[in-house]
Amino acid sequence: MAFPFLFLAVALTIGIWLSSTFSLPPGPPALLLAAGLACAWLFFALRKNAASFIFLLLATAGLGAGVYSSYDARYERNPVHLFQQSAYADFYGTLYRSPSPGLDRDYLYLRVEKIVYQNKEERARGNLRVSVPHSTEFPSRLDLTTGDVLKVSAQLMPLREYRNFNEPFSKQFLKNQLLHNLAATKSPLLVEKIKTNRAYVLLRWMSILRQKFQRRIEQNFVSAETPGQMSLEGAVFEALVLGERGRMDPAATQSLQKTGLFHLFALSGGHIAIIFFLMFTLLKFLRVQTRVSYVLLIVLLIFYSLLVEGRASFLRATIMSVAFLLGKLFWKDVHLLNTISLSLFFLLLFNPFQLFDLGFQLTFAATLGIILFMPKVMKFLPRLPLKISETFAMSLTAQAGVFPLIAGAFHRIIFSGLALNMIGIPLVGLIMAVGYIFLPVSFLSGGMAKLLAIAIAFLIKVFMLSTHLLDGVHFLSYRIPTPPLLVVTGYFLFLLLFLLPARARKIKWFSGLGFAACFSLLILYPFSSAVKNFTVTFIDVGQGDSILIEFPGRKKMLIDGGGLPVGTFDVGESVVSPFLWNKGIKRIDMLVLTHAHPDHLNGLTAVAGNFRIGEFWEVGSPPEDEKYAELKKNLLAVPQKRVVEGFVFREGQVTIEALFPKSDIPPVFPPDNDRSLVLRMSSGKTSFLLPADIGVDAEQEILGKGAELKSQVFKSPHHGSRSSSSAPFLKSVAPEIIVISVGRGNLYGLPHPEILERYRESGAKICRTDVDGAVEIASDGRKLSVRTAAQKY
Repeated sequence: MAFPFLFLAVALTIGIWLSSTFSLPPGPPALLLAAGLACAWLFFALRKNAASFIFLLLATAGLGAGVYSSYDARYERNPVHLFQQSAYADFYGTLYRSPSPGLDRDYLYLRVEKIVYQNKEERARGNLRVSVPHSTEFPSRLDLTTGDVLKVSAQLMPLREYRNFNEPFSKQFLKNQLLHNLAATKSPLLVEKIKTNRAYVLLRWMSILRQKFQRRIEQNFVSAETPGQMSLEGAVFEALVLGERGRMDPAATQSLQKTGLFHLFALSGGHIAIIFFLMFTLLKFLRVQTRVSYVLLIVLLIFYSLLVEGRASFLRATIMSVAFLLGKLFWKDVHLLNTISLSLFFLLLFNPFQLFDLGFQLTFAATLGIILFMPKVMKFLPRLPLKISETFAMSLTAQAGVFPLIAGAFHRIIFSGLALNMIGIPLVGLIMAVGYIFLPVSFLSGGMAKLLAIAIAFLIKVFMLSTHLLDGVHFLSYRIPTPPLLVVTGYFLFLLLFLLPARARKIKWFSGLGFAACFSLLILYPFSSAVKNFTVTFIDVGQGDSILIEFPGRKKMLIDGGGLPVGTFDVGESVVSPFLWNKGIKRIDMLVLTHAHPDHLNGLTAVAGNFRIGEFWEVGSPPEDEKYAELKKNLLAVPQKRVVEGFVFREGQVTIEALFPKSDIPPVFPPDNDRSLVLRMSSGKTSFLLPADIGVDAEQEILGKGAELKSQVFKSPHHGSRSSSSAPFLKSVAPEIIVISVGRGNLYGLPHPEILERYRESGAKICRTDVDGAVEIASDGRKLSVRTAAQKY
């Protein structure tokens, strides 16, 4: 058999997937493993090799299921994972990797040994990530290295989980990283070094070297705009050579993702390919023997893996490369497919959670795409100088392997990467070549290091400019909803059928048509997002508001987009947009802003950029608001309406009325809760009142006008604040269901206990996004049906 490890790796993968999907206990997998091995041995003794191998595959599937079950049980029982103390506690442990610098905070990775809290001491072993904010009172970096034993006073962080009828993400992310919990501390002064753990000698040396390299980069790449800070070029260089992306500008990161070039910044197989090319070129020039070159490359890759502290993607690529080079040293014929499969097998045995890590999936999908299809593609390409044909074929086949995965994970179709990779890959190779000279030279000559830094910065500027070359060609990179599983399965199935031998022409014609159909469905997404009933979904955006209105048929309205007042996390990009894409939505017919406070406004900018917008509704504009200006920039070609009291809109059997604010309000005014847009929606005998963030004064004004307020569904104004929901207003609405859009553990103590008690006394059913997740209420015109994310998960 040509590729035995391929089948074993697939069997192990299937076992892990089955155990994860069906939450298998350890018993059945262990039984399957034992029975499979016994039968495999029996048939091998009877010289029935085919049957023996089949049972060996079954045993391997049992091994995969058992390994996952065992790892999962240990993870769930881990005392650091189970620790629930909400107040500050003292965590004692050892740094198992260097501090990771970010734009506004650093991250410490602590192997905890004990926890002290409330005069108690608890022995606990597990991995903890602690975020330490930058401080003006403590401007210098934390002088810590791998192997330092620390006492960190910190508070556990609740997972930032937005429950919107999708599977929880954060917990799986922690499992993939083998982290048992997250914590945060208020100040670097709460981090105390106790001693050094001598068991980490080698890792400590590499950590010291790594941080010296980082300091040389900081010294030679200083921002002109903000002295004392690293420049954009320095952050890009740090990401390319050390795998540290924490200091990269979010806007630059988004640009790289949009153009399909972000993979060049993940230390992985692409970097190893560049290292191979550079080293083989140098060793060939020095006339070093091939087998000696293999040994030197293995040593270099192991050294580099230690320097980047085992970054997952680079470690995977290193293991695959070392396995291949060892094979070349000991055997004459080594097939890449076998070495890749062997690497996959042992990586999953070491950490079966990796199977569900997107980076892991992309690494192996891209690598398999290159191995399986690049030789076939090269047959159709002319031999061009400077390895142009090879670069194009490698880019094309890697893209073919990951295309549906990127479409599903990032909701983006990218064609621009094929062209831009032809510029990006050589430029990155050149940057890394000069960079590998810069790192040692920076210790020998400050002047020479400065000249090399100028050259590197120039090359990085050229690279970053090249990412915008195709910005005006929108069909080369655009967003799509989540592809159906059947289409993704069909894509890979028909793609693999191209590997059939040439004599299977009829099947190849069939596979070609099938592949073309799945590819077309993937990039066009012609599927309908129509609904039968009038449906209102209060999206879980944390401390903020975002409400999706689905009219019977295809029309959609989004009221507000949530948002955070500070920080780089974009609720619109990371929460609201994925929720809409998962519902198959490509177009928002009416985008509505009730008022321009950050928790309603900030998320709309990403939504306006990600979806086709039919109309934009608002009360008025805030003066000189940067976030609002970004939103309006994305809405330049969109018709806009000013919606105030007296505005009426009808869509089928649904009527929307604006009850507030009054029509004489000026078109430009500072954001004000009591000038929020209040909408009442009616469908048959059911109605919804959405009062945004109005307070008691606005409620009294609405009551004074005698407008019809009675509604079955009432969105709690201002997130359940005591400044709203007055008793007379609540009595006039007389709701059956009250929905409070509020963040878990928010700093404002909302919803206020007094308001909650008032709601309970009204007899209404109370739904809260902090407790129930997203709340979906559907109306057929006569009765309501309620569904929450908490009911699903």
